[in-house]
Amino acid sequence: MRCFLFIVLLTLLASPPDAEAQTADEVTKLIQRLVELDSIDLAKDVKFRAGLEPPLYMLDADESAMKVLRDPYEVQGQNKPGAAGWYRVSFTVPEKLGKFAIPKGGYNLGVESNVLGSWEIYTYNNGKPAGAAMATGATRVWNQGNVLATSNQHAAVWMSNAPLPTKAGDKITVAILATAVPLGRGSPEGFALRHLRLRFALAHTGARIPFYGNVSAPGVGTGLHGARELLATRKGEELKALQEKLKGPLSRMDALFDAAETGQLDALTKAMQKASKEISEALKK
Repeated sequence: MRCFLFIVLLTLLASPPDAEAQTADEVTKLIQRLVELDSIDLAKDVKFRAGLEPPLYMLDADESAMKVLRDPYEVQGQNKPGAAGWYRVSFTVPEKLGKFAIPKGGYNLGVESNVLGSWEIYTYNNGKPAGAAMATGATRVWNQGNVLATSNQHAAVWMSNAPLPTKAGDKITVAILATAVPLGRGSPEGFALRHLRLRFALAHTGARIPFYGNVSAPGVGTGLHGARELLATRKGEELKALQEKLKGPLSRMDALFDAAETGQLDALTKAMQKASKEISEALKK
């Protein structure tokens, strides 16, 4: 009997993975793994303080009333008129982001952010205002100097302040003012930090933004985020047809992880470009 069970177990382990198409939840997990390849999470060390006043956008703002949240993504200010809060994080840029070393001469990076509600983000590098808005990855963005602001973006829209010329060892401070929408009467949703990462930009941005894509409306999107949105919203035969079209592109995502193992960012950039074309073709009606 034990021998029989052992043989059955070996058979199961040797069998190919389920050939069924990916689900929205599985694509979510895939995205969570992929973003670790070329970026680092900043949210885990973020500090928070409720309230607009006193403002905390300055580099040397007093953080004594702030606290590190156990859950940085915790929703704040639900059903409260005038709900607002400040998030801040300061860090030293490491030698590597994900699988890739930052060149000794530096590289253009970007701080990606997304907040439920409205948000404006201020960035400082080595004590000076920093960041720009050349390729934000979002629409309806307002910027002036080192501040970018936007509102009511889908969670899949990652606004970036690239290009941010950066070297390992640089000291970066990020301050975010988040407010509920509408502000006057309050919102049952409140506001919440949803995404905050430091990632590679420059030429890599041209591949990364379309690869992840975004969601512009319910059931409408591009890239991996669009694939997840469509998998979550389509039903019946439409869903089955989409799953069949996505099966090939999603099964070849190992190529991105293999590219990352080379330690050459350009290899990942090219892998993202190729994957983007395949996903885009699969999402066409």
